[in-house]
Amino acid sequence: MTRLSDNWRDWPPQAKVKFLERLQAIPDIRPVYSPRGAAADLQSSTQREIILTGPARTGKSLACLFKLYRLAIENPGLRALVVRHVRADLSESGLVTLERDVLGNDSSLVLDGPRRQWRHTYRLPNGSLLVLGGLDKPGKMLSTEYDLIYVQQAEEIAETDWETLITRLSGRVLPQEQQQIIGDCNPASPAHWIMQRSLQGHLALWQTYHRDNPLLWNGDAETGTWTDYGKEYIEKLSLLTGTLRERLLEGKWSQAEGLVYPEFSVENITEDEPDAEQVIEIAADDGYVDARAILFIQRTATRILVFDEIYHTRHLAEKCVGEVVERCNKNKWKRPEIAIGGPESKELAERFRRADIPYRSRPHEIVEGIAIVRSLISDGNGYRTLQVNRRCKNLIRELTEGYRYPEGSRRDNEKPLDGNDHAADSLRYWAFLRAR
Repeated sequence: MTRLSDNWRDWPPQAKVKFLERLQAIPDIRPVYSPRGAAADLQSSTQREIILTGPARTGKSLACLFKLYRLAIENPGLRALVVRHVRADLSESGLVTLERDVLGNDSSLVLDGPRRQWRHTYRLPNGSLLVLGGLDKPGKMLSTEYDLIYVQQAEEIAETDWETLITRLSGRVLPQEQQQIIGDCNPASPAHWIMQRSLQGHLALWQTYHRDNPLLWNGDAETGTWTDYGKEYIEKLSLLTGTLRERLLEGKWSQAEGLVYPEFSVENITEDEPDAEQVIEIAADDGYVDARAILFIQRTATRILVFDEIYHTRHLAEKCVGEVVERCNKNKWKRPEIAIGGPESKELAERFRRADIPYRSRPHEIVEGIAIVRSLISDGNGYRTLQVNRRCKNLIRELTEGYRYPEGSRRDNEKPLDGNDHAADSLRYWAFLRAR
């Protein structure tokens, strides 16, 4: 059989007639679905950025996928993107929900297509497309236009990824004011970019509850009861403890356990910019395969402001130092007065010196340096010397999620786990030498 062109205008007249006859014979294929709470509000909202948050199994993914499918049916030729941080994870999560609960496993879109792990699109009879992708292998996914984008497990991606996806909202079917990026997420740290973006007013973060899921709860929130499956599932979640319980059962945005710097909170995050008339300093942790992290710092008698960062893997030291100088020139900041880093970073030290930026280091015990950083984050009486501009996303991520102690260790005399600590180590090097 000759494959028809993707362009309708190129089809022969007989093929067009057969296609239209097929469309007219298709019954109403919308699945029976009665969303509740925030999931119901999502269906009619046209707000530009919306993420559904809440405990596990509240129906967040189903609500998002149903909206995509419904709009694809109602708007011939619509282009929608379904994306997750890792494409392989999408096959065993979002696409299972899409095929089983939205399309139906007996749908021709499922039966006539490749297996989920090999599928690139679902092509509806009216010409609408549901495009699938992962940010780990974006390919041509980010070089095209969409009317609607759904990000599953949005807490896994970076804010820069989210913002990049927003730039792809330039489809030609839905009006601009109706084009959206929507997503779902499990609660994370209060300092996570999703929570911060919602507090800034850019993003609608809507709470969902277990009682929103009809598989778990019969009837309305006031007079209903748990289903048998719901009772069993909630009992399992009730066995969780600590942060997992708070996030997956109670839906709270809570600080992770075992963090090296649990004192760091949203109160340490700011939008303040540096004073262009004041000197700045550099903190650096060397790396290549592991990230090389460089922080821009400005200090006064009462405050230490970390206002920018460079965070690269597989970048030469020369290139990173060149970026420091370039960024200072571009923003009209003063040339750094000093760069401070680890004593083993000989190539990085030499590159800073060639750029007329003195480099200093001083060996010290990790636990000793961590104690100094903790005192800057909070003095125990509510005063926080350290302020971090919210664009320093990697430093914030390490301080609030990544940099941890081994399970069961005592934080006052144990060394943290190696990894997720590159920007945090930069700050520690600097603090030991300059803030004692």
